[in-house]
This record gives sequence, structure tokens and C-alpha cells, in this order.
Amino acid sequence: MTRLIKVCGIKTEAACAKAIDSGASLVGIILVPGRKRTIHEDVALKLSNMIRERRKAKGSKLLSVQDIVNHLKQKRFQSFEEFSLAFREAVVENGPFLVGVFRNEEMTNVFDKARKLNLDFIQLHGNEDKQAILDFNIASGVQYGIIPRYQIPKDQDAMKRDFSRVVNGSNYDGSGFAFALLDSEAGGEGKLINWQEVDNLTFGQFILAGGLNPQNVKSAFDVSRVIGVDVSGGVENEEGDKDLKKIEEFIRNGSV
Repeated sequence: MTRLIKVCGIKTEAACAKAIDSGASLVGIILVPGRKRTIHEDVALKLSNMIRERRKAKGSKLLSVQDIVNHLKQKRFQSFEEFSLAFREAVVENGPFLVGVFRNEEMTNVFDKARKLNLDFIQLHGNEDKQAILDFNIASGVQYGIIPRYQIPKDQDAMKRDFSRVVNGSNYDGSGFAFALLDSEAGGEGKLINWQEVDNLTFGQFILAGGLNPQNVKSAFDVSRVIGVDVSGGVENEEGDKDLKKIEEFIRNGSV
């Protein structure tokens, strides 16, 4: 089974390189103002350039999210779940990709920053109007993948509604919707969400976040419908800096 691993809250080139070299397909940076992991735009650009150069050196066939979206629009899917697996395969095979994390920021500012920093994915971690952002993404040429955050059980109805739009009949809507991420309200706090509630879901495929670390990541993939994991605090030292050994250990344990 191909496993999607995202290391988030990256602030240095050394941590970014370690995540990529260890096998992470997604590298996340925090663009929410005032958070302890918020990154300066100058550093973000350096990480963006590093990630793009790594994709080119790897010889990836699908160099951008736009390439992935166009590729998937040509396919037919029996379900949202099948679509999610196909998007995961494309990301793992062609990554690494850069994810910018936003929270309740004005929509045009989000896309302006995404363009300025050459992001690949936009992760929405607040109460944004997801459909409005997907519509704006379409109108802008679908340059970015969109990763919305959901909470369970309160967002189950919203998930069903959103997923039904992404795959309508057998067609991907081409909006850039990429993955559904399950996490706590604020995120980045190291709080485990209720895995049993995830395991009880009868629909969807998800990236699981919240409280993951090198010791429990392998078990996270035993949870039903989990196709990827997202870590931040679980690979940091006591000072809140990324621990390169923990990054390597997390990815190694999550890949077997």
C-alpha cells in the first residue's frame, strides 16, 4: 500500500531536506499569523524552490498540481474513495509538494500568498467557505490543490455534501479538491482526535492529523479509511524545533 506522509510546521531548509530525503510526499508550512510555527516568506520561498528542484531532479512526470488535476480529469471514478486513492498515488509518485496552511484568511489574500510563494497545495484549517474557494480556484485555472480540514463527528454532513460534489457521477469536478484532512479545531496542538470515530465512518478517505508521533504512526494506518498521515509537534524537541532524527523515524515507521 502506498502511504502518503506529510510533515508540517517546517521552518528550516535542514528540516525540509530531511523530510524529503526520508520519503515525505508533502511538506507543510504555517502561514497563519502569530503561531509558533509561522514561517517568514523569505524562508518559505527558499523551501518552495528546494521542493520544486527536487521534483525536477526526480524526473516527475506530473510536475504541478495542475498536471495532476488534468490527468485525473481524464479518468473515471466509481466513487470519491477511488478518486482519493488516485490523487494519493499521483502525489506520492510525483512529489514532494509544498502545502501552505491557512486559517480564516480572506480568500484573495490566500491565493495571492499561494502565488507569491509558489505553493502547490492550500490547506484550509478554519471555517472557510470551502466551495467558494474551490470555485475561485477553478476560475484561476486550478493552480493549487485544496486540502480542507474537517472535524468529526460535527462535520459528517458537510463531508458527505462536499465529497458528492468532487466526484459527480464518475467524473472528477476538476476543482483542485485533493484530500480531506481530519484534525482538531486549532491544529498543531498535539491532541489526538478520536480514532474510533474515524474508524466508524462509512465513507471517505482521509489524511489523519493530531497527536501523531514515531511511536503511534504505524497504528494510525490501521484506522479505517486513513490513506495518509500529518505530523508536526510529534517530530519536535522540547524547544519546539524539528528533530531531524524524529522526522526520519516517523517516516520510516509510517512507511512499513
